[in-house]
Amino acid sequence: MRTNKEVLSKGIKFMAIALFFMFSGPFLLHLGFKLRNFLTIGIAGLFCIAAILLTMKGLHTIIKALFND
Repeated sequence: MRTNKEVLSKGIKFMAIALFFMFSGPFLLHLGFKLRNFLTIGIAGLFCIAAILLTMKGLHTIIKALFND
């Protein structure tokens, strides 16, 4: 079993982008509740959902690369 390096690098890119959303989503959520700004809370919610989805997509891609699925 050989690792598909192109697919593995694509999965790592997804995880790197998800890492950005993992930190910026809760930060914006805290800021939105502190300032009582509903637009910021909505954007933060979208960032949090994007972080979850990108993490799942990245893990799926990495597993696909490791097991040649």
